[in-house]
Amino acid sequence: MRSLLGRLAVGVVAGIGVSLVLVPVPAQAAATEHFSTTGAVGRAVYIKNGDWNLYARDPLTDGHCARWQVRAPGSSTWNWQGPSVCTATEQHATFGRAQYSYRICRTGVGNCSAPKTLY
Repeated sequence: MRSLLGRLAVGVVAGIGVSLVLVPVPAQAAATEHFSTTGAVGRAVYIKNGDWNLYARDPLTDGHCARWQVRAPGSSTWNWQGPSVCTATEQHATFGRAQYSYRICRTGVGNCSAPKTLY
């Protein structure tokens, strides 16, 4: 009888352990980062597995546009990424990856937001 109770107790504990493991945890489900500089606004929205959607808009009508720049981990070089966005309406511009740094810039002007590393 004692052996049967021992097995039942182990089964109950194991069942509880499994149910705890299966509880989903939305770690970065709604993570959003905001970027801005004079005339350029950007937003990074976490998708999953280290991937991000990058959106941009340029509310000014002076002929310049918003565009993303990316810097690889360990690099000091910034590179343009994605197309220019020249409207005040937010548009999906490109994708981002975790561990890379991003900033939103205005084309032809040279001003950029403070960089942020996405995680």
